Parts: sequence; structure tokens; C-alpha cells
Amino acid sequence: MKKNLKIKLKILFLMNLFILPLVFYIYSNHIKNVEKVNEDYNVKDFDLDDFHFSGTINEEISVISFENPQIREFNNFIELILRNQENSYFIFSFNAIFLPFLLLVLFINISINKNFKEVHSLEIEGILITKKEMKIFDLIQEYLNHNRIFTKDSVVSYIKSRSKTNGNLNYNGIITVIDSLLTKNLILEGSKFTRKTVLLNSNRKTVYDMINEYPGIYMNKLSKKLKLSPFVIKWHLSILSKFNLIRKLKLNNKISYFNSSLNTENDELFNIISREKCMKIISFLHKNNKGYTKNQIAKLLNMHYNTTTKYLNEIDKFNLLIKKQANKTEYIYLNENYYKSIIKES
Repeated sequence: MKKNLKIKLKILFLMNLFILPLVFYIYSNHIKNVEKVNEDYNVKDFDLDDFHFSGTINEEISVISFENPQIREFNNFIELILRNQENSYFIFSFNAIFLPFLLLVLFINISINKNFKEVHSLEIEGILITKKEMKIFDLIQEYLNHNRIFTKDSVVSYIKSRSKTNGNLNYNGIITVIDSLLTKNLILEGSKFTRKTVLLNSNRKTVYDMINEYPGIYMNKLSKKLKLSPFVIKWHLSILSKFNLIRKLKLNNKISYFNSSLNTENDELFNIISREKCMKIISFLHKNNKGYTKNQIAKLLNMHYNTTTKYLNEIDKFNLLIKKQANKTEYIYLNENYYKSIIKES
């Protein structure tokens, strides 16, 4: 849009530059030789094809002469415009006077756009940030490479001492940027980690990946699957939560963990799917889509019939199953399309 405005103003400038001298020359010639102008001038002597006058300097004029030389006819036609269309003369003059002002507005607009261009131009782990925030974030990361934790005051002093900040941020300006980074969960005051480094720990990354694989998983399940103590799991879950990488929800008197990006509307569904026996049934039906009875599912999965029935009922609450009758026997299928859409979301 800025480029188009610049082009339009250039065209406006050039048209004023070439048209105004021509108009004033013709008009002055008309005043000096007014006696020579035919007062019985008749516009019918000309054929004006596709004449569009839009109230601006942009005109399409086609003049074809039947009687007089072409130059004289064009001169006479311009004179007619100047006599009968006073607004035209005013617009020409107005553009010439205010063109420098319009150019000034253009350059001011370009300067403002440069300042706004940096907004949301960068990102860290999918979170949009400004160039100024990226600069401060990198300096905080640099600071943490040599210090265990940071506080606002200590990191501001470090940032102000760095020449690469260009000296254009005062104490309050730096604090404002740091507060923005804290709000976006990119840094954590009192911690050595940032959004870029929090998953460099192998155990924490494994916990995070397990939550992504089994949305709604409980802490004790994480501990058993990863063979890590509950205290270690709890510590990693706390760090992940503080950086808003995961969120927790109480379901069935237990705390379930989800990736923060997942839709909260499906929390209970994901919690059911993440249960080991439910996942076992779903995986079996997904791989074998010819339809099975409850007895067949229980036998093939080596599960008690009542247990199989219980979890099939849990799964069925969320329309994940399709049931068909054949010879008075009920066959169970997985609702493949819905299941795939759920898996895709997770």
C-alpha cells in the first residue's frame, strides 16, 4: 500500500510539472490574443470521444478536428475548460501548491511504517515477538549463560552495559520489554531457563513428549512409564507449566496434563483415550476394522469381559464407536473419521 501511494504521488508530481506550464501558456496566450478568438466558437465543431472528467487532473481526451488545425483545436478546447470549468483550474493550482505537503506526508508515513514493521516480525517457539523483544531476549539468554538466575534489576544493568542495545532504551523501557517477555512465558524470573532452553533437559523433554502422546495423562502414569520418581516428574511438570507448555485439569479426582495448545473442549475425551486399556481397545479396533463382538475383543486382548465392557462404554460416550447388528449379534467398529480428526488435533 505504501508503494502504491509513492507511485501515485510521483505521477501526480510529473503531471503537475508538465501540465501546469502548458495550461498557463495557453491561458496567457488566450488573454493576449482574446480579440483573435472566435466568439462564435461552437463545441459541436469537435468530436469528443470518451471524455471523462473525474474532478482530478487525470483526464482522457480525444479530440478530432473537422475544420481547424489540430494544435489550434486543442488550444481552443483547453481554453473552453478554463472558461467553463473553473474547478479544473483550481485543482491544477491546488495540486501544485500542496504537492510538497503531500510528499512530506508520504515520507512521514514511510517512517511510521518502518517503526511498525518490526511488530510481530519474529517468533520464538511459535510465539510472535518484536525485534526489540528479540534483542532483549538474546541479551537475557547471554546473561543466563554466566549466571544461575536473573532478577529484573540485575538483568537491566547488564543490558544497559551492552553497546548493542544502541542506547535507545532507558531503565523503564527495558523493564517494559522484560514484562512483555514474562507475559508471553518466554522467560521466567528467578529461573535459569528460557523458552528456548527449557526443553534441552532430556528428562523434561521426555515428559513433555509423553504428555503430547497421551493427552490427559496422570502424574503417576508418567512416573511408571518413564521410570522416574514422582518428585522428579513433579519438578519437570512445574517448569513446563510455568512456561505455559502444558496445562493441568482435575478429572475424576486426579490431575491430568495436556499440551497447552490443545482445545479445552476435548479434555475429557483425551483423558479417556490416554487410559491404557482404552488405548489398547482403540488401537486394536483401528488396526482391525472388520468388526468384533465384546467377547471377541475381550479374548483377543486378554481382558476380562466386564473390564472390556466398562471401557467400551467409556469410549462410546464420545461417539468413537460404531455398532452394527447382524443376525442378532452386535459388532463394534471404530469411528475412523472422527478418530482421525481427534488424533490430528492432538
